[in-house]
Amino acid sequence: MKFLLALAFLTGCTQKYADYDLIRKVDFNRQSFERPVTRTQALPTGKDELENCFNQWLFFSNAEKEKEEAIPNLVRALCPRESYLMDTKMTETWWTTIFFTRSCVEIETSCAAEKK
Repeated sequence: MKFLLALAFLTGCTQKYADYDLIRKVDFNRQSFERPVTRTQALPTGKDELENCFNQWLFFSNAEKEKEEAIPNLVRALCPRESYLMDTKMTETWWTTIFFTRSCVEIETSCAAEKK
């Protein structure tokens, strides 16, 4: 019982949510995100989703840093035929114990095409 109680204090978990109404995939940068201005209207054409997790054992890597660096590439991988994403929901989950850390990102979006 003491072991379970100690493990509960040595484990941490957190979730972070972000919503973006319109993303231009080639310009996406979370730290300096500005909503793109389009000359024409962007219309939804379908849906796509992607989830990726990064693991860390002890101090041999940095799962959180790997996840942060991978997010722009993950955004670009969504909806391969379209340049824009609409109504994007990004959920980041991070949990850790003394020996192991796991950092995940889940992205759900609607693909968007410019109306011509």
